[in-house]
Amino acid sequence: MPKEKETRIKRLFANISLVVLLNLLVKPVWVLMEMELQDQLGHEAWGLYAALLSLGYLMLTFADLGINQYATKTLSSEPQRLTEMFPVLFSAKIALTFFYPILMMGVGWALGYREEALYLLFLLCLVQGGNQLAQFFRANFQALQRFNTDAWLSVAERLVLIALTLGLFWLGLSLEGFVWARLLAVTLTIVLFYVLLSRSHGFLRPRWKLPMIREVVGLSLSFALMTILYSVHDKIDQVMIERLAGSEESGLYAGAYRWLEAFSMYLWLVLPIFFARFAFYDKNIQEQQRLLIFGQKITALPLIFVSLFVLFFGEKLLFLFNESSPEQLATMLACLQVLFLTVLINSIFAIFSTLLTSTGHVKPVNYLIVGAIVMNIVLNFIFIPPYGAVASAWTTLASYALVNVAYTIYIQLRLDIQLPYLQMVKLLLLAGLTAGLFQLLVQTALPWWISTAICGGSYVAMAFLLQILKMSELKALRK
Repeated sequence: MPKEKETRIKRLFANISLVVLLNLLVKPVWVLMEMELQDQLGHEAWGLYAALLSLGYLMLTFADLGINQYATKTLSSEPQRLTEMFPVLFSAKIALTFFYPILMMGVGWALGYREEALYLLFLLCLVQGGNQLAQFFRANFQALQRFNTDAWLSVAERLVLIALTLGLFWLGLSLEGFVWARLLAVTLTIVLFYVLLSRSHGFLRPRWKLPMIREVVGLSLSFALMTILYSVHDKIDQVMIERLAGSEESGLYAGAYRWLEAFSMYLWLVLPIFFARFAFYDKNIQEQQRLLIFGQKITALPLIFVSLFVLFFGEKLLFLFNESSPEQLATMLACLQVLFLTVLINSIFAIFSTLLTSTGHVKPVNYLIVGAIVMNIVLNFIFIPPYGAVASAWTTLASYALVNVAYTIYIQLRLDIQLPYLQMVKLLLLAGLTAGLFQLLVQTALPWWISTAICGGSYVAMAFLLQILKMSELKALRK
């Protein structure tokens, strides 16, 4: 491997490692704290909260209109435009942040929410709009390839929220108080981000230039549509469960879905880095090919093993639900296991959608997601009323399988990049062999943690034997 390429891989791997490490230190704490919140507030209250939060995500694009991804893509290739673009886009983002909650009040009313639910929806949409504003700051750091700074910023809001939530446990817990804590946390985070960016590029005062805003929004509409489609694809289930089966069933689904979000955070942290790098090498097919192969290894290997663990020992992740009945725990476990089949699939194929969106193939991606959404909604209407949350987990799996197969076919037919079919076969073989070993060890009297350790060691060894991992690559990363 040429020295220049080794250096680039090493730098990219170091950036990814720092992001993941920081979030591995913070995310587990938050997941456990959120489980305790749900256990104390109850599945019904948490189910309403989860549905309202998901409803906000469905229309979250109106708090952004694709500006974040547009800024990342544009500044990756033209970093000198930051001082020109940021003040104008910042003013647009501020306006959208306050417009979005007002819009969502109307949507909530149309769906039958009233009084307290609408009040909570308004606050949660302010939180989500604030998070989009914070992501806009992060997009600027990512576009400038300042991934170390971005890594620290990725955990800032969560650290503040953890501190505030601990105070609620001490002073007295309520759903309303928790929502206000979220709003305070995101506000403080935005202030921090703005100070950091101003220190490195000077004071960047918001400026309202309507012609530029119109131009940027027009150019970023395809990104905006893609964002709303991804949001609907990910979050429509939670809203439909609450509306069709009730708040308790929604809470049980949320108790399982939390773990999917927690481990999928790995993809959300890693893929934006590859998005920026694919965009940076927009005209270099050879470099994009290398990134695709490397990116698939980075995304797939950790999550395949995690998914297999959940399939065989998923109940170990529900240990804080002390107030739940055996029936409620069984429902959450069933949802958890099906949802992690989705994680396994996404771990292998998610890098494909990142390649497509970062290289200008946004419109076809949107069409593919629309197809998956339509299938998901139809199946939810049919199966949620009689079968509840578990049915929605299965429809989620089916829709993601459909869209990932479609990504693969599209790249094969339309792009010059060669898909890493051999590597995909090896990854699936590795998953199958490890699942077989898990199944054998489950039949023994070994404690679950010993079985997991044995499977983990075997997983790494088989990854080397199948040449998915190569010692030469690891040596290059250490240099």
